[in-house]
This record gives sequence, C-alpha cells and structure tokens, in this order.
Amino acid sequence: MIKTHVLIIGGGISGLSIAYNLAERGVKDLVVVEKSYIGSGSTGRCATGIRASFTSEEHVVLMKHSIELWKKYVKGELGKNGLYYDQSGYVWIASKEETVDMFKKLVELHNSLGVPTKMMDLDELKEKVPPINTNGVLAAMYDPTAGKSYPFDTLFAFYKALRSRGIRIEVHTPAKKLLVRNNKVIGAETSKGTIEADVVVVAAGSMTRDLLKPLGINIPIDNVPRHVMVTEAYKPAFGPLVVDWDTPGAPYIIQTKEGNFYIGRDIEEEPELSLYSQRIDYMPTALKPLIRFFPWLENIRVLRYWIGYYVTTPDHHPIYGPIEGFDNLYIATGYSGHGYMMGPITGKVIAEWILDGKPSIPQAMRLTLERFKKGELIKELAVIG
Repeated sequence: MIKTHVLIIGGGISGLSIAYNLAERGVKDLVVVEKSYIGSGSTGRCATGIRASFTSEEHVVLMKHSIELWKKYVKGELGKNGLYYDQSGYVWIASKEETVDMFKKLVELHNSLGVPTKMMDLDELKEKVPPINTNGVLAAMYDPTAGKSYPFDTLFAFYKALRSRGIRIEVHTPAKKLLVRNNKVIGAETSKGTIEADVVVVAAGSMTRDLLKPLGINIPIDNVPRHVMVTEAYKPAFGPLVVDWDTPGAPYIIQTKEGNFYIGRDIEEEPELSLYSQRIDYMPTALKPLIRFFPWLENIRVLRYWIGYYVTTPDHHPIYGPIEGFDNLYIATGYSGHGYMMGPITGKVIAEWILDGKPSIPQAMRLTLERFKKGELIKELAVIG
C-alpha cells in the first residue's frame, strides 16, 4: 500500500498540469496514476490547436489565462524540456452575411474580455493565409493570441519536470475503484495495489464518470468520436489554423512545424462508438470543402487518419472542482474537445481549489458539477478543434 497527500488519477494534460501546479506550490507528496501510457486518452489524439476565440465568457476568460500560461511555460523550464508553442493565430472564415454579423458580435465580446480578435477583409486574409482562394468569402475573424502546440512534446516536458521533483508517476496502473470511508474518499484501489490519500483528484476523461458512479455521483459526459488526418510534409504555406465556419462540421486545416497538415471535420457519429470504427468516406468528406479554399489539396497525400473522443458535457464546458459531499474529492473532465488547450489553466485552478479553497478566476466556479443540478448550463457554439 502507498500513502500520499494527493492522488491524481489520469496521466493526460489535465492530470500532469494539476500535478505540476501543485508541485510548483510546494506539494511534493503526490502520486499520478495512468491506466495506460502518458497521454493515451484524448490528449494524445488532439489536433494541436489553442485559442481563446470561443462564444462564452467562461471559455474566453479561462483560455485567455491559459494562453498566458502557455507563453510563460514555453519560456521557462517546460520550454527547456521540449514544450513548443507557436502563437500563429486562428482564422475563422465567413461565407454568409449572418456569420459576418455573428463574428462582429464575438469580436466585441472577446475585446471586452481582453482578447484582441478582429475582423479581416479579404486583403488582410490573403496576407495571413497567402495561398487561400477567397472566392465566395465575405470576411474573416482573426484571433492573434491563438496558436498550436504538440501533445507529446508537452506531455514529455511536464513528465520530465515532475520526475525531476521526485513526483511518482505510475503508468499502466488503472484505478479500479475509489475507496470511501464515512463519506470521505480515502484513496483508490489500482491494478498495483491500494493508494491512500488525503486528497483525490480524478482527471481521467470518461473514466471519471465510471469511477464516480459507484459513489452515487452522476457525471453527465459522453465519448463523442471525432476524426482527424495528417498529410505528408510540405514547405511552409501558412501559420494560422483556418476554420471554414459556414460548412457543416466546420472543416479546419493547420500546418505543423514539420510541414504536415492536420485536417479535421466534425461528422455525425453515435456516442461511445469504437475508436477503431474508421470510415472510408471520411477523408473525401473532410477534404472536399477545403479544396474550395486550397485547390492543391486535391492532390495531397494522407499519411494517417485516426479517431479521438471529445469527452462531451451537455453544455460543452468542462466540469471542474470539488464534489459536494466529499471535502477531499475534485474532478476535471468533460472539455468537449478543448482539454489540451485548457491544460495549463486546468492545472492552475484545480491546484488553487485544493490549496486555497477556491480558484482565482471567478468564471471557473461556474463550471462545477452543481450547475447541472441547478439547470445553470452555459452555451458554447464554437465546439471544434
């Protein structure tokens, strides 16, 4: 049996970031357990994008702070460990008048919250994305604070920093069940034995739902399959992630630092569908609308295609913080596709909840599980990469 002060269940970006923030604030007695390899869940399958250009105040504010942390981290220890962050922006393309109007309202919201998005005309769009065909495009919204990073670089940077501090990280160690005594979670039973802890944090994607269900706690999340592909490498073409907002499924494309293109599009799928349920029609479905903007994509060669889960809540916002009735139990899950970009701020606010009793960002307090019981759901429209 292992005894520790803090037990974190989940070795993706959320779990490692929470551990890192706790360690930075002096908590050395903590253990992270991961059911498989580090980043084996949604983190390792994401498409690299990081942005603050959302449609809810909660997402905008939290991501504004998260981006500040991404910038801080890349200049410090984590950057030296290999973390990469390229602040090359997001471009949201509008082909309908009503979308232009919506983007203008979003720019007002973003600017009011300190995120300097702006509208771009076609000349400005061509300047940011030189090879784009602007036929049929009316305008675009540009988020200059947005960017991209690479999950396994980031995970390794956190892992190396934590190991250098002596933090114990147990991989291939699934948590089988939470252990409860007198309405207090006292630890977890894992495949390698019992771990007792004063504080337990569950940041295990949809496994959070499964671990808490025996405690009578319902976590309203579903695994929603999302598809993405990667092409062979080409010479640099453009920096921003480009989103075709007005095509159903919001197709997007982004070029990596190595020159490959990630291409994604949301298509209707049943929740909980196997990650091995590949669709032969996906590649042409994702590529066809983007060929309108980049005709050369018609001849592009795809190296790999995969499915990852958006661990999705009814209002497409994460579930953060303490669980009512359990003073020492915290969760972080349900990012609806945005967990990687939110990783730094997730670590910060959960560490603050544990050590200070509440997060320093008030908007985070609106994202506890209690909002579903109270019917205080928060709408988010921009649920894409």
